[in-house]
Amino acid sequence: MLSRLSNVASFTISVFVLIALHFIFSGNLRGEETVSIEIDSKALRVQVSPDLYGIFFEEINHAGEGGLYAEMIENRDFEIVNRPKGTRMLGYNLRTPSGWAQGKWFGNELHGWRLITEQSGIATYHLDKNHPLNEQNPYFMKLVVRKNGTRVGVSNNGFWGMHFQQNEMYHLSLYARTEGNSQFDLTAQLESAGGHKVYATAKIKQVGGDWKQYTCSLLPDATDANGRLTIYVEGSGTIGFDVVSLFPRKTFRNRPNGLRPDLVQMLVDLKPAFLRFPGGAIVGGLCLDNRIQWKHSIGNISQRKGTVNLWGYYTTNGLGFHEYLQLAEDLNADALWVCNPGFSDNYRGAEECRPEEVEAFVQEAMDALEYALGPVDSRWGSKRAANGHPDPFRLKYIEIGNEARGKLYDENYPQFYETIKAKYPDVTIISNQDQIPRAPVEMVDHHKYGPPGSFFKAVNQYDEADRDGPYIYVGEYGVREGVGEGNLMAALSEAAYLIGLERNSDIVRMSSYAPLFYNVNDIAWPVNMIGFDSSRVFGRSSYYVQKLFSLNRPDEVLQTRVLPEKRPQDALVYALAGVDAKNHELVIKAVNRSESAIMAEISIKTQEKLGGQVKAILLGHDNPQAENSLDYPDKIVPQEELFSLKPTKKFEYRFQPYSLTVLRLPWISGDLKSNSMSN
Repeated sequence: MLSRLSNVASFTISVFVLIALHFIFSGNLRGEETVSIEIDSKALRVQVSPDLYGIFFEEINHAGEGGLYAEMIENRDFEIVNRPKGTRMLGYNLRTPSGWAQGKWFGNELHGWRLITEQSGIATYHLDKNHPLNEQNPYFMKLVVRKNGTRVGVSNNGFWGMHFQQNEMYHLSLYARTEGNSQFDLTAQLESAGGHKVYATAKIKQVGGDWKQYTCSLLPDATDANGRLTIYVEGSGTIGFDVVSLFPRKTFRNRPNGLRPDLVQMLVDLKPAFLRFPGGAIVGGLCLDNRIQWKHSIGNISQRKGTVNLWGYYTTNGLGFHEYLQLAEDLNADALWVCNPGFSDNYRGAEECRPEEVEAFVQEAMDALEYALGPVDSRWGSKRAANGHPDPFRLKYIEIGNEARGKLYDENYPQFYETIKAKYPDVTIISNQDQIPRAPVEMVDHHKYGPPGSFFKAVNQYDEADRDGPYIYVGEYGVREGVGEGNLMAALSEAAYLIGLERNSDIVRMSSYAPLFYNVNDIAWPVNMIGFDSSRVFGRSSYYVQKLFSLNRPDEVLQTRVLPEKRPQDALVYALAGVDAKNHELVIKAVNRSESAIMAEISIKTQEKLGGQVKAILLGHDNPQAENSLDYPDKIVPQEELFSLKPTKKFEYRFQPYSLTVLRLPWISGDLKSNSMSN
């Protein structure tokens, strides 16, 4: 991202940093507020959890379908009209058994597709269920060509336009069948949005008979971020299409059915300790049949069963259980899978399973664990091996439900806990409640949302947490009110909050921002971390806060006081120091949320001294309302500078207005022996 700095942004931020460094050792300016930061390396230290900073993925805002998942066709399987069992359409709403109303998620029965007839061509297309490809995909598109004019066919613009890159290969696959003695030659083309320009053409000849898969490759001779795929039919008669799929060859690590490399790279750069999936509210679903059912999301994409998404669109399940586990492995992260606890989402009129059905939900979780962790000669482990991964995946955590509470949760959770622990004792089980009447709670998932003020106020939230209680996972946090689509003030308040989590890492073991991704054309949640369209991606300032904390996580935190002491909601400076033992460095993180620079006298109570070449990393802007965007992705990005510091135990540093600063100072002498708090 740093390589893409615009000239203006680069100049503005660099000047901002240089001003900060210019005054590092200068005297206090008249009227400038000052603070003291006292760091005690001799006092009891707290070990920082290596799993403290992870990521949370949910299929929301077209994060996967039309985003991370590299499939370019929208409604490839023509199942967008398929609704969950037990639901009914009432006007423009889907009604669940409990009465929840979900707005209609498709425009017409062939949503995403358009009929092309030019000059004297005559054709019709419609959805059909007679003689389908398979039971999982009962619908397909039937094209009836009565007269073949200049061109007759169908087109798909993908998710708000397809991005074609010049001289990059794209692979098309489709299933087709014909009726009677019809036989067709097909022409596939990558075109501009209106079809006026053609970038690539490929022929598929002698398409006829029962369902069969056909493939071809296309190499565009130009770049277009708003293109379409068109399939033209030569001849007259009837042809059916199903599972029409277009992928770039260049996916992340060039995997078939793969992921967008630029979006994955944003995650790689965060160096997350874990990946939580698949959500989020979608774990519960609108109703039980609408919940995430992982067995529908593995194997050949033609056999996967999609569903209407709780967030208002259709998902094919092409980004499925195996792909999530593979992504975690690619990120060198542990996997955290969330299973359904026996009822749908609490906030959408939960549909509950009967007591005698709970065992089936427990078994569903056990089968998922076997798929991820089981030997290759087990039932589900063998399916993992058949799907290309004989070795077990790194599934370390399982969470029972998302924001699931109440009497039924109390009754169901013990069955999950006892059964899972009996076979997988090393898997950490995460609860949605701090206490369960008949079962232990190893770790509990807490969520934190709100305006910036609530995050500043919550900096000390876990200072007095019961150290004999369960470990805490802050599974969802994010400032989402009064900050536009995610401005600098939101990020600074989150940074202050993370200082509080890091300081209490003996009890707060994990955290993850939510939501992770959003397509700029479909924002179902007001503030998110990473935005994208068909060809571009950018990180909000919250993304860079997460990155700075993850990449500058110390091994131990030291007792750190900011004087004069103030209530968290009234403080202007929040700071924390820690030790990076491997690199022999002191790491100081500080947030200045005020509109003015603040001079800090930083003192370290230690036998060692600090000095040498110091790295200063600054994330800031002179406008707290400033935001990154697709057009201005580098308005707020970290800037690094180096300066020299003579051996000392005390120095001054000026923290710039509206900024997060990370200082990495070499520890000149001493062996950095740990006297950390045991965990």
